[in-house]
This record gives sequence, structure tokens and C-alpha cells, in this order.
Amino acid sequence: MMEALPNTPQASITNPEPDTAGSESRLSALPLKRSRVVVSQSKRGCVTCKTRRVKCDEQKPLCRRCVQAGRLCSGYNHESKLPVALKPALKIGVAADSGTERLTYLAAHVLSLDNNGRPVQEDGVWGRIFLQLSNQVPCVKAAAAAFGAAYESLVDNAIERSPCSVWRYYGSALTKLQSDINNRTAGPESLALASMILACTEILSQHETNAFAHFLGAVQILTESQHGGQWAPRSSTHILSTVKDELVKFDVLIGSYAISQTPAFMYLESNWQGDAPADDVFDDPELAINAAMLCLHRSYRFVEAAAKLRYTYPSWKEHDPIMFKGQLDAVTQCRSVLDELGAVATRLQAQYSSAMSTLRDAKTLAEVYALRTQLTAAIIYMLCVHSPFQTAYDEHQLLFQSIVTDAAASARLRRRAQTSAFKRFSTRPGIVSSLFIVSMKCRDPPLRALATTLLNEQSREGPTDGHIMAAIGARLAAIETTGNVPSREAPLAACNVPEDRRVHGYGVSPPKLNGEGHRVVEVEFSRPKVPLVKGWGNVDYTDLGNWTFWSETIDI
Repeated sequence: MMEALPNTPQASITNPEPDTAGSESRLSALPLKRSRVVVSQSKRGCVTCKTRRVKCDEQKPLCRRCVQAGRLCSGYNHESKLPVALKPALKIGVAADSGTERLTYLAAHVLSLDNNGRPVQEDGVWGRIFLQLSNQVPCVKAAAAAFGAAYESLVDNAIERSPCSVWRYYGSALTKLQSDINNRTAGPESLALASMILACTEILSQHETNAFAHFLGAVQILTESQHGGQWAPRSSTHILSTVKDELVKFDVLIGSYAISQTPAFMYLESNWQGDAPADDVFDDPELAINAAMLCLHRSYRFVEAAAKLRYTYPSWKEHDPIMFKGQLDAVTQCRSVLDELGAVATRLQAQYSSAMSTLRDAKTLAEVYALRTQLTAAIIYMLCVHSPFQTAYDEHQLLFQSIVTDAAASARLRRRAQTSAFKRFSTRPGIVSSLFIVSMKCRDPPLRALATTLLNEQSREGPTDGHIMAAIGARLAAIETTGNVPSREAPLAACNVPEDRRVHGYGVSPPKLNGEGHRVVEVEFSRPKVPLVKGWGNVDYTDLGNWTFWSETIDI
């Protein structure tokens, strides 16, 4: 049973009735002339009410007049202090009248608010839309409380030891969401957002499979809405479109980790149409970031489609000209966006070095560098996807070097910009997954070791944990280089790691505590039973029976 919102006094949102006593005598004494009705406005009202020239009740963080009318409250851009309603969330574990209220506010602070209580992505899903729907729609509020509980447990390092509280809120949110889906008592934008928040809750616990299931649920909801499904509330076209675009970006976050993409039969296309973004898109850093993420989305979808042919031919370049052209087009588009991001980074770097630099400039520049690592990693995957041989990656050492350089720049900027005691949770891609690609696929020892060291200095980014990835990368390197002792004249290089010693894939379980209270993960590695260089043409490598799988427990 969800806890009810506390009753709070509200300012009237209707114009008061005029005093009519003695009105006839007063009117007869006045000359007749056209009068202008003036609406009294609040000087500190929300942006939406001030724009509409109506009185605002000044409720924080969202004006109730906008909420009750179904409008998107644009917040208080002049407000500098943290809203009073958010203060219970500022200290983990502070008692409040309602656990659900406190955890919902905690989720709002982590997902959408900066240190001053203002939305960090004002016009995006995790800005005012999240704040409004989590305040207005019960299933979104319940999902936000579940996220808040998971985040609080993560900060207290109690998510493995004491998960009962987390899953009580999670179960309640899941029940409420399922009921609203069955009864159509909430709009598709609210149901999709609640599903995304529950996916974020699973990501906090590193259950990526469950997170992806919630992601697919959100896609299915929007698919039905797009195809004319009937919903009880009337959905806002703007909010629905914004939620859909956020799902595309969310696909990038999950895809960058597992390269597992939305099934082709499901509707998930961005509002960005055409082969390439317009040139002026890259004049604005935020638009440039969005364009890069959408380019990544399309790149990962190509990789997922092309990977199905990996063990059909030694190289499908000569056998599938259509796929080969698709590869060239995808790589060309990625390189173009990568170059444009380089120009954006140069402009931002000059701005960041000036006396007028702001904290926001540093964060934006860090994100541009992070996206460059993601795009470079996508290019490597697309260039190698036609070949099943791991030695194909040895041709792209300069690209691996570029990932490490951009990742180091992004990490340095993020350290300087870190001012909040709260660990931010972002649905945008960072540098961890890109560095892990270097750690896993680049067999040049110095570069691989540097990427692993950088990984170990990072914390959580969405579904990826830098410490876990660093431990797996170090173990991968040890497995592949065992028995390959370099001579004094010829140090070990990538080409010295033979194909039959290279690990092709891995799978990792959620972390758990061992008997000594240390965090560990079970990692399953794989390689062909008969090396490709010996068995190609005689062994069916699409059959899992022709692969060797083994598990190892790795300390974090």
C-alpha cells in the first residue's frame, strides 16, 4: 500500500469573487468607461505562470496550479536556495514523516537536481518532467521511492547485506506499475518513465538483465501508444516525445555495456531523421551531445545486426556487399560526428581556460570527451565486426590510444567538477565501458595496462563499475599472456599474443560478498574449443557446443 501525500495548505488557484455589497450605488456614481482586467501576479512565481500571466501558488519544487492543470511547470529560475521540501533528502538516513516521501525526494535530488535544487537537465526527462510526474502520478512516485531506497542502501554499502527494505519498495512499485498498465489509469509517458526508473534501480544493484527487461517494457508501452493504443489520461505530445528520445539514449547506455539492442520489430526511432545531423547542431554543445548519442544508437544497432554474420564467413566483405556498404556508411558517419565533437571540445577548452569559466563548462567538456571515447570504441567494433578473428583488433592501436587519451581528459575534468556529496547517477555513457574495451581487446601490454589503471580509478557509471571492469581486464591480460615471456631484444607486443590464447567473450554476475565479507564477482570466460586458425571450415562455431566456457571468482 502506497503512503498518501501529506495534506499541505495550498494557495487558492482561482480568482477570488469580488465583493458585491453596494456595488450598484458605487457603479452608478462612476463614469462609464472601458476597464482593463489586471491579473495579480506573483513576483516569484514559476516561469510557466508568469508567462501565462496568471497567479502562481509558489509551491516548491513544482507549482500545484500547473500540476493540477496538467501543464509542465517550468520551475523557478530565479530560485537560489534549495526547496524546503527537498531538505529531508540531504542527509542519508534522516527520519521523516513518510519514508516514501523522503526516498522520493532523495531520488529527485540524485537523478535530476543540482546542489541548488534546480534541474540539471531542465528540458529533458530527468529535469522538470521527472519532478512533475513523480509528484503527480502514483506509479512514478512509487518507482522513484524504490530508486531512492536502492541508492540509500548503495551509499550505506548495505545493498548486499540488507536488501529487504529496497525490495519492499521495489515490489510495491512493480505492483503499482502493473496495475496501472492493466487498468490504463496512467498515461504511456508516465508508465514508460516508471519503467525506466525501475531499470535504473536494477542498474544500481548491477542486475543488467532485469534492467534491460524494464527498458524493453518501456519500449513496448511507447510502441503501443505510437500505434494508436487507448489510454485513460490524455497524454502530452511534448512529454511523450521527450520520453521516447530519452529511451533512445538509454539504449545507448545499455548497448555500450552489452551491445544488446532493441529487437527490430519494436518501435524505437529517434526524432532525428536523416543520414547526418545539420551542421549548426554542433554550434550548441548540448545539441552536439544529443547528436553523438543518436549516432551511437545507430552504430550499436548496426553492430548487433552485423555480428550475426560473424561466424558465417572468414570475412563477409566479399560475400555481402550490402552489409559492407552499411559498414562503410556507419563508420563514415561516426568519424564525421567524432571530428565535429573534436571541434566542440576545442571551443569548450578555450572557454574553460578563460576567467569566465563555470562548473557547467567543465562538466560539459568532460561529457564531450567521454562521448568521443564511446564513438571511437564504436568505430573499432564496426571495423572488426566482419571478422571472427581477435587479431583483427591489432590493426587499430591508434584508435585505442585515442580512447585512453580522451578518457584521461574526461576523468581529469570530472574530478575538478566534483562538488556534490551525492554520487550522481547518469543515464548518459561515460568512459568506463570504453576503457574496458581497450583493456579487453587491445593486446598491446603498455596501453592495456594504462587503460586498466585508469579503470580502477573510476567509480560507477550506469551499469558499469570501474573497479569490477579493472579486475576483469587485469585477469584477461594475465590469461592471454601466460606463457608468452618476452625476450630482452623483443618486448611482448600485441602480435606476440597468438589467436588461440585470446579470450573471445565474458559474462559477469552481480557482485556478492564472500565468506570474509569482501566483494567478489563470478566471471565466465569463453574461447573456441578448436582455435579458429585450425578449425575454420571444419567446425561450426555458431554451435555453443564447440566453445569452451569456464568460470572464475574475482576479488573486487
